Amino acid sequence: MRLERRVRNLMKKGRKKPLLKVRLPTRINPELCRLLGLLHGDGNMSGGRVLLTDQNREFHSTIRGIFKSVFGLTPNTFHDVNRNTYYTHTKSVLVYRFLTDVMEMPKGAVRQNLRVPAYMKNLGKGLQAEYVGGLFDAEGCVKKRQAELNISTTSKSVFEYLGEFLNGIKVTYSTYVRTRHKNPEYEIYIYGKDDLQKFARYVSFRHPSKKRRMANFLK
Repeated sequence: MRLERRVRNLMKKGRKKPLLKVRLPTRINPELCRLLGLLHGDGNMSGGRVLLTDQNREFHSTIRGIFKSVFGLTPNTFHDVNRNTYYTHTKSVLVYRFLTDVMEMPKGAVRQNLRVPAYMKNLGKGLQAEYVGGLFDAEGCVKKRQAELNISTTSKSVFEYLGEFLNGIKVTYSTYVRTRHKNPEYEIYIYGKDDLQKFARYVSFRHPSKKRRMANFLK
């Protein structure tokens, strides 16, 4: 993927309009892959806004740090008291265009039309692991009382990608497809300390509560 050329073309298109000071990456790096995983897991790209949702306030500090590292800007975070959750978002036109036009992020509710871009499969294992880490930070679940890690997605493309990645790092897993709703839900389960350890050799959590639970099983 010739990211630098595509970024230059994007910057030319935006020169006629006043844009926030943003630094766009010209190479695919670990922080960008982590952000893509987060957005593919639970992002929203509606109305020119990039938004991430999570109930854990501490995690939003991490999200803001990732945005700062990737784009040189710090997004806003607000608390929805009625829903007891937090939202981190930016309305930067340039960030939105970069993610949709260059990184092939679906517009709107990301998960509805989500396909893992072809370039992701051609990255090195370390960069792919950051992307997978973002997916699990957003949508993964680490059980409290038993050594189990699972993730659910409505994207068959993400489901198949995760299966290929786990096979590549020799992690044993099981799958289940739920059809109770209009769109099937694809689930992946990893059981037992041995396979959690194999997973953790490549993939790390940044979500604080999931990170703590995972560390407890890896003692």
